[in-house]
Amino acid sequence: MTITQTLNRTAGRFTTLVVNKGAANNTFCAQITGATEKTVRFYDVNADANRVVPTSSVVYARSGKVQYRKPRK
Repeated sequence: MTITQTLNRTAGRFTTLVVNKGAANNTFCAQITGATEKTVRFYDVNADANRVVPTSSVVYARSGKVQYRKPRK
């Protein structure tokens, strides 16, 4: 299953989203509003803000039993 399919399957439920930003990973409590091959749009619950990140930066996503982990190179 691809990252886009996984994120779209969360259907607005709370999702743990780990995004790689430079040398560090940022963890968000998010509600995914949309995911495409290039971007992921989500509502960051803790910061009360809408965010957009590149799909390629998403390292890990989990909501209930639905999970995605970026393969190691």
